[in-house]
Amino acid sequence: MEKNQYNMQNLENENETEIKDLFMALWRQKVFIISITLAITIFTGIFSFFVLSPVYHSKVNIVINMPEIYHTQYGDYTLPLTTNQQYINLITSNDILVNTLKDMGYSPDEMTIDDLREKISIDTVATAVGVEQNSFNIKVAAENPQEAKKIAQTLYDNYIEFLDVMTEGGAVAYYTNDYSVKLKSSKVELETNQELLKKNEELLAATPQTINQKEAMNEVLDKANTSEFVILENIINPNYTLIENDIIINKQTIFGIENSISLYNTYLKELDIAKNDLASYNETGDFEQRQSSIGSITKANVYLPSPPATPSHKTSPSNTKNIIIGAFLGGMLGVLIAFIKEYWFKKA
Repeated sequence: MEKNQYNMQNLENENETEIKDLFMALWRQKVFIISITLAITIFTGIFSFFVLSPVYHSKVNIVINMPEIYHTQYGDYTLPLTTNQQYINLITSNDILVNTLKDMGYSPDEMTIDDLREKISIDTVATAVGVEQNSFNIKVAAENPQEAKKIAQTLYDNYIEFLDVMTEGGAVAYYTNDYSVKLKSSKVELETNQELLKKNEELLAATPQTINQKEAMNEVLDKANTSEFVILENIINPNYTLIENDIIINKQTIFGIENSISLYNTYLKELDIAKNDLASYNETGDFEQRQSSIGSITKANVYLPSPPATPSHKTSPSNTKNIIIGAFLGGMLGVLIAFIKEYWFKKA
């Protein structure tokens, strides 16, 4: 028992000696540790202040309530996307970014599409359970406040243009195909009804308008040997009347089909103009000169509650945070090197 207590006491003494040696080693190297810590801290501060580029974020809040069906003068067009999240994700599509780079005047060497995409982030806004999100915060990063604000506004403007052009392009293609099919079908139907009208008119020409009932009944009167009949000499032929009614219906049907064909041709001409305008826009990018026959879907369904503001302070880097991290890492590195000097090189 006494022997065990003696061993435990010796072990504690040895541990205390080792700890004391460690502290003494650090104390002997205190100047070195402080020097390393100060050097790395100063280097980190200089790097943070003068080398790292400042980053400013400008925020844009976009409210989207896109419908499933868009009502146009040509009919109801079912939109290809179904959720507001899908629409907001389009803000980083290539066409929008290319136009934004062009409007901002960036050269390919100065900023690429991927560079700009990395500067854009989409933050979600909390909504009630079961309610589709319709409010999105778009953050745009830049090296100075004015540039951040300008990129955010330019990005939003190009986003609105893109949604309108995308919707109009889809609607124009859909209705062009739809009315082209209807036009062909109507022409076939018109030819069928015109042929039927021609046959009915020929049949009407060969059908007597009246029937001479007196001549038809003479034979009956002779056989019956009686005169107790009132006989009209001429009556309207019911077959003639029936054919006349069919001709009237044929003409009304043809008139309706011709009106439909005229309307389809008018629509197709307007849609062809819209298609040419879209092609011109894709070449020139002149959104103001575009004559839309579909209308702007974003006008009533995408809102910007307030324009982007110029950020008042930079988001990163945090100089204070970087200096603290530099001091901590410098201290750790100084202690590590001090131990190596004390225990490795001396023993060697």
